[in-house]
Amino acid sequence: MESQRTPAILDYRNENGHGWSFYKNDGILRTIDTTIEDDKELIRKVQKFELRDDDMMIAAYPKCGTHWLWEIVNMLRAGNSEYNKKTKGFAMLGMPMFDRADELPSPRVLNSHLNFRHLPEKMAEKRIRTILILRNPKDVSVSYYCMINGFKDSFGFDGTYSEFLDLFLEGKIPDGTYADYVKDWLQVKRNQPDLPVLTLFYESLKKDPIKNIKMVANFIGVSVSDELCEQIAEACSIKKMRTADAQVKEQIFKLSENWKGGQKGIYRKGEVGDWKNWITVAENERFDDVIERTFEGTGIVFMYD
Repeated sequence: MESQRTPAILDYRNENGHGWSFYKNDGILRTIDTTIEDDKELIRKVQKFELRDDDMMIAAYPKCGTHWLWEIVNMLRAGNSEYNKKTKGFAMLGMPMFDRADELPSPRVLNSHLNFRHLPEKMAEKRIRTILILRNPKDVSVSYYCMINGFKDSFGFDGTYSEFLDLFLEGKIPDGTYADYVKDWLQVKRNQPDLPVLTLFYESLKKDPIKNIKMVANFIGVSVSDELCEQIAEACSIKKMRTADAQVKEQIFKLSENWKGGQKGIYRKGEVGDWKNWITVAENERFDDVIERTFEGTGIVFMYD
C-alpha cells in the first residue's frame, strides 16, 4: 500500500538557482508543476486509461524522435503519406488533457515519455505493440536544452548549456536519468516477454530511413512498397513536418514561445552529431565516462555521428 505521507521535496537547483524541484513517485523523479497531489492524480489517471485492442505505443525519453516516429507510424497505418490532422499531443499520455486521446479514431498511435510502471496498467495484458526509440545521449542533451531554453516560460530554466549538462549527467532534470529510463525498459522486456517491443535507433532511422520504415511496418503488421516508404521518408523530413505543424495540424497546446535562434515550433535540426558544436573536450570526456558507467551491461551501443 502506497504511503500516505507527503513525499519529500528534492531541491536539485544549482548554486545559481537554475534547475528544478522534484518528488519521487514509485522511485521515479517527477517535477512539481502545480502540487504533488495533482501530479500523482495525473499518473493514476494514466494508469487507469482505457486501452483499445488495436492501440500501439511509442515510448521514448524526451528528444529521441517521438514526433518523427509518430508521424511515420500513422502514415504506415493509413497506407499513405498524408499527415494526421492531429498533433501527437492529442495522443501523448502523461501530458495535461491526455484524455483527448479518446477523441482519436482507431487504430490509435499513442506515445509517452513515462516509464512503463506509469503507463496504462493493461499494456501487457492487451499486448500493446510498443516501439522504443533511442538516441545517442549527447545529441539528446543538446536537443533537450534547446527545447527548455526555447520554451523558458514553460520550463523555467535560465541557465547555460553547461549548467544543464551538469544536471543532465546527474539525472536532476525532468524525466530523470536517461540511462535509468533505458534500463527500465530493458527490464520490462525481460519481465514482460509477451509484450511486443521493437527497439529502434534514431541514428539508424536517419541513416537508412527506407530500411527502418520497412522494419517498423513489419513489426506493426502492414505491407508496404518501396515507393510508399520513400514517400513517407520524404514527408517526415524535419522541414516538411515543421510546415505541416504550422499549416495542417490542429494543435492541442498553443506554443507561442520560440526556439533558440528564433525558430518557432517543436522541431529544431534533427541532425546526428550536432553535439560537437556544443560540448567542450573536457565535457565530452566526462560525458563518455558517465555513459560508460551508466550504460554498462545494457548492450546498447550508440552512434554519435
